[in-house]
Amino acid sequence: MHPGESSKRAAPPALSSGGSIDALPDGVLEHILGFLPAPEAVQTCVLARRWGYLWRSAPGLRVGWLGDGPGLHVGWPGDDEQASPPVKEHRELVDRLLLRGGSPLGTCDIRLGEFQDDDLPRVNFWVWHAISCKVRQFTLSIHWHSYLKLEDLPLVSQHLSRLELCGVWVDNSFLDFSSCPALEYLELLQCNFLMVKNISSDSLKHLSITESRFPQFMFNDVLQTPRRTCIYAPNLVSLRLDGLENLTPMLDSTGSVVEAFV
Repeated sequence: MHPGESSKRAAPPALSSGGSIDALPDGVLEHILGFLPAPEAVQTCVLARRWGYLWRSAPGLRVGWLGDGPGLHVGWPGDDEQASPPVKEHRELVDRLLLRGGSPLGTCDIRLGEFQDDDLPRVNFWVWHAISCKVRQFTLSIHWHSYLKLEDLPLVSQHLSRLELCGVWVDNSFLDFSSCPALEYLELLQCNFLMVKNISSDSLKHLSITESRFPQFMFNDVLQTPRRTCIYAPNLVSLRLDGLENLTPMLDSTGSVVEAFV
């Protein structure tokens, strides 16, 4: 050190006058907004001109009551029913958020309550549009007295790795995940599978099905004999089947399972 030179380190340059958060790059701010409930993320547009459209590129979309942490923890309607807002209350908001120019989604978490028949096409549109936005983790939880019917079409995604469904009615084609090679986590809570013959995925590693309805009987197309729903997941590591109604599914090619609760 030269004579007269201060032994103290030079202070770091001050952040911009707008405050520390304004010094962050847009990509970081968009990432932060992805953790906020959607209405709060949109409200940030009034903070300053720079914030006007950041919410449109946020990698996370979270709408409705988010419960008490990751995963599905919503029970069937009861004491918490009022915490789940009706679908109609959020139709315009979700439309605006999803139709934001095709920005990829990391997480899409939609948890709503009461729905009417005219809400079904809208919710189905949300599902398929989120998939088209390359979503990696998708949650749809409907907290109401009846099941919301999803279209019986197979999901097609190279990006979807985690799928959580609650309170929906799905049929056979929807649960064919042969076109979702990245899917590893599937959680199904309080769903209706009365017409489902197979649940199949080559990539699935973790499967949880709880408090859901399966067929009382299902007829084989040729022999007309009762047949259980079949789960085909050859790479499954963990399995949970709990509180199921009617015939418990039959497991096929699940030799990799190391942890199970049935």
